[in-house]
Amino acid sequence: MTPSRRGRPPVWRALTSVMAGLVLALAGVAGVAYASGSTTKPVAGATTPAWSDGRTVSVQYPQNFFCDTSVAASTPSGCEVGTDSNVGPVANADRSVLYVLVPLFANPSPAPMCAVASCPNHPLDIDLSRIAGALGASPDAVASVPLPAHSHILDGDAGGWWDVKIVAVTNQAAWSRLAAGMSEATMKALINTPDSGVVGPIPTNLYLFFNVVGH
Repeated sequence: MTPSRRGRPPVWRALTSVMAGLVLALAGVAGVAYASGSTTKPVAGATTPAWSDGRTVSVQYPQNFFCDTSVAASTPSGCEVGTDSNVGPVANADRSVLYVLVPLFANPSPAPMCAVASCPNHPLDIDLSRIAGALGASPDAVASVPLPAHSHILDGDAGGWWDVKIVAVTNQAAWSRLAAGMSEATMKALINTPDSGVVGPIPTNLYLFFNVVGH
């Protein structure tokens, strides 16, 4: 494995109030469905949607996820939010970025592309303890929670390993603008607009392996 230290400045401190809803949304299911230790749903031919450059594409997941275990995590999956990876699954694994858009409000429309802990070849759980202060929770309370419902934005069409970054969306207006723009450019414009309701990106130690297979 090749070291991949990216050193972007942390942005999760900005989430002190806006991400509290994530803890509430997951509180009812955290720690319930994972007694068996199963943390993956390996399906080699599975596909999900993603947004890329203003259109919806299909991505296929031929391999399971990778989480850098040199970064401590309390989940069976070994995946966490709040600290970048030290190593990737292969050399130059950071050449493509997948932004995971997490709605922090009820009944987002359109519905997220992945329901809670449902997407194939994703981890089923995630450690949020590093951002517990921003969530208004104790580290123990969010050390292992189900992977939140989310949608995907790609930084372009590609295949192979993708470095995962989290982007929080706090209101329906922002979610609708992301759905209309369907692009990294729209997302970054909203991130750079104060009080837009889009906050991030937040680093993780998670990589997903997939290929863009159709529009």
